[in-house]
Amino acid sequence: MDDRTTSFGYWLKRRRKALDLTQEQLAQGVACSHFAIRKIEADERRPSRRLAERLAERLGIPPHERDAFLETARALRPVDRMVVDKAPLAPSRVELAEASPFVGRGKESDLLVGLLAALGKGAGHVALIEGEPGVGKSRLTRELARQARARGFATLATNCYEIESAMPYQPVIDLVTQALELMPNPVLQKLPPVSLAEIAALVPGVALRVTVPVLSADLPEARQARLFRAIAQLIEVLAATRQLLVIVDDLQWADDASAQFLHYLARQTASSPVLALYAYRDEELDSRADLADLVASLRREPHARHMALSRLRLADTRELLAGHGGAELATRLQRETDGNAFFLVSMLHALREGEIAGDAAGELPLPDALRASVRARLAHVPEHARPTLDVAAVLGRRFDFESLFTVMKTSEEELLSAVETLVGRRLLREESAGTYDFSHDKVREVAYLEIGGARRRLLHKAVAETLEQQDEGEAHERDARLAEHYERGHVWGKAVHHMGLAAQRSLNVFAVREALGWFDRAIQLAAAHRGALTEQALADVHEQRGRARAQAGQTEGAVADIRVVIDTARARGDRAKARDALIQLGMTYRRGDNYPAAVECLTQALDECRAMGDERQAADTLYHLGTVFWSDGRNRAASVYHAEAVEICERLELNCLVAVQAYHGRGETHFMNLEPSDAIRCFQRSNEIARRIGDKSYESENLMMVGHAASGYLGLGDYAQARASMEAALEIAERADLQWHIPPTRLGLACVRGHLGDHASAVKDVRDTIRALERSKLPRYQLMAYEMLASLLLEVNLNRQALEVSEHGRALGDSAGINFWRVRREATHSIARMRLGDLDVGPALNATLRWARENDERSQMVTCLEGLAELALRRGELDACRSYAEEMLTLAGGAGMKELAARGHRWRGEALAALGERDAAVGDLTVAAATAEKIGRVRIAKDAIEALAKLSGDSAHRSRAAALAARIEQSARECERLLAS
Repeated sequence: MDDRTTSFGYWLKRRRKALDLTQEQLAQGVACSHFAIRKIEADERRPSRRLAERLAERLGIPPHERDAFLETARALRPVDRMVVDKAPLAPSRVELAEASPFVGRGKESDLLVGLLAALGKGAGHVALIEGEPGVGKSRLTRELARQARARGFATLATNCYEIESAMPYQPVIDLVTQALELMPNPVLQKLPPVSLAEIAALVPGVALRVTVPVLSADLPEARQARLFRAIAQLIEVLAATRQLLVIVDDLQWADDASAQFLHYLARQTASSPVLALYAYRDEELDSRADLADLVASLRREPHARHMALSRLRLADTRELLAGHGGAELATRLQRETDGNAFFLVSMLHALREGEIAGDAAGELPLPDALRASVRARLAHVPEHARPTLDVAAVLGRRFDFESLFTVMKTSEEELLSAVETLVGRRLLREESAGTYDFSHDKVREVAYLEIGGARRRLLHKAVAETLEQQDEGEAHERDARLAEHYERGHVWGKAVHHMGLAAQRSLNVFAVREALGWFDRAIQLAAAHRGALTEQALADVHEQRGRARAQAGQTEGAVADIRVVIDTARARGDRAKARDALIQLGMTYRRGDNYPAAVECLTQALDECRAMGDERQAADTLYHLGTVFWSDGRNRAASVYHAEAVEICERLELNCLVAVQAYHGRGETHFMNLEPSDAIRCFQRSNEIARRIGDKSYESENLMMVGHAASGYLGLGDYAQARASMEAALEIAERADLQWHIPPTRLGLACVRGHLGDHASAVKDVRDTIRALERSKLPRYQLMAYEMLASLLLEVNLNRQALEVSEHGRALGDSAGINFWRVRREATHSIARMRLGDLDVGPALNATLRWARENDERSQMVTCLEGLAELALRRGELDACRSYAEEMLTLAGGAGMKELAARGHRWRGEALAALGERDAAVGDLTVAAATAEKIGRVRIAKDAIEALAKLSGDSAHRSRAAALAARIEQSARECERLLAS
């Protein structure tokens, strides 16, 4: 039994190491995150009661010591007489003098305390604190945190660090981890599963506490938006149990992804009992446009409060220096420091340590510049402690004793003595047992600059080698730090290597901008030091950056990167690599909707596949080529490529992703050419293979397309099958977070509801989906959505609104140069114009009809035929109306499309009635009404029955038509209210 005392975190660390456990192993054994163990060992967290119990069991605490262990784990006091096997305990640190008085901030403190008190009303605030370095922002936030804890508030606090500004989400991870530690499992499980999965992407330990689904990496922008909402939900749930204070200091150093989230969180606080307090340096506003924009945006929020901290007044300086000189000394210090709190506190410490005389006449090391002031303090550091200060400055703002010890290569006692000296002189502060930080960032900066250049490089290299040997720490943080240290240590090859790894890890958490920043740095570094990387290694970095750029929508930059890969592969004679890069280039052009360039690249790749005799890769390239043509509205060409891809897959008996894609693509061409039954068979075959290989993305997409092919809007008119297939697709997509598939599936389900009579709900869902698509930048699906919304509005006779929506879609399609869904959007636009009295839309309808015929897009040309039939009837061209109707019936009969048949019978019946062929007209209209009612198509049934009532005068028909008309009119009023909101 050892009589010495230490902190619980330090004791836990030594106990863990005595049992030969890593932080990761201990975390897995007690079902918490690796980050949580790290924070507990640093004494930045207290374990919950449940976690403490699991720690006691995993660490083998004897039964008779269990109660004492649990009490100690939860208490904020040193550990007393706890055995750590044979591992020696470090002696406790002598407590330093009390902190400097808190002066000069009464007004600001009162305002912030008032905002805390106002949280009891259920609404929150965001407070912005700005000021120069050293003015006292951090001290003010610490005092507020102390008062919040005294009131029983939950408090989450983090710092942003300059060295971490390229590491995505570091302060956010810190906040989330703190929130999770305060939240018991039953409360945590109230969050939606997908939200938990998003949070687990940042803090993997969540998966050890609750079950989370597997998420896809599709569409980083959409994933990031969902991640933000998930973290906000976590904070909302925590705030529902206890009023909450969230503090973020040094906001100017937040990475881009964290800054976006903190902006989002600040806006959410308006409706929750949360006070978000952000502190930042005002001097950065002029040089940092992103910070200035963020602050300006936050200040516009009605629930935001802004305060700029001024320097201390003479009276404050006198209070701060009480007992350390008279009024004359205080006056001189005020004049020399101009009231900068950090300068003053620095001098106060120097006075207490006797480093300078406490009289006004003596020489005071207080030049005008901050650096000279700090250098004066550093000059008094004892010789034995200066090497330790140098290594600490290289390690960064926050570091641990173990890393310092490994780099220093000195005895533990000598290092401990040096560290205690630096802490005693207020150059370092001990955040927790074994974890340290500089008292101010300027102290570290000056100490770092005082190191000679050659020694600095050697120290960075030594630090990097030490970190590389350690297996602890968050993976992304580790790679980012290694990249920084190796670059400053002039180890160029390793610096570039770790920059690439840091970039990949940024992509894994959807921080595309940070990833591109790392890739840019890696390529610039490699270009400046040609020997750092081989030509192939440099090409690999270009390839990775090209993929990231394409993902971020930077098509031009992505193309430049991929062309470097192609040129390098060709120079090395690597035909397969060059071909694969050509395929990537083609798909990059497709993502940017540059279809001619995409076709050119993919055609070259296909020629190369055939020249190399690689049929499997040829089938894959054929699929991509077909998809490009399909996306460009050229279905005839697409069907040729997809058919050949399927033929190869069948001949080679492929049962892999290539076959999944080939059958799916063939199904899409059948679908677009009004062959829904053949399309469904292809989608089902694709799904069989997708399920076999576990591809949830294609499983969802195939089910969605089966739903579209079964609907009456685009296919068979089997709405029951359409709904079931789309609901199954949506369930898979939401569970796996397949952002690419969720919007079109929701659009399809909305149209099913609308066509079956629930128009208001359908319009609302389509509008919501359009907003999501605008945020996610998916123009092809936006075009679908605008056309579907316009069609729904035409169903309820909101023709002017339908025209406005349709014009939005046409403008988007024209600006993007996309032919996808062109026929339907043009036809719907013409029909809306016609119903508003413009009967000169015939040329436009005929032009789109020709396009549809030429490109085998018969599923879309039926809208043109129906528009032309209605136009002909309005113009009295009855034979033309009947001709268009009969073409619709011919198409419907060959494809087995019930709804299309009902539409054809309706228009032929109307034409026959106008021609005086009453019996034939009644026959057609009766079939149309019966078919529409059988499949549930409200609007078609209403139009057919109204026409029958006019012909026959039958009261039953009039009554039924009136009831359906009233239902549609009610839907129209509901839709108008939605559009106006």
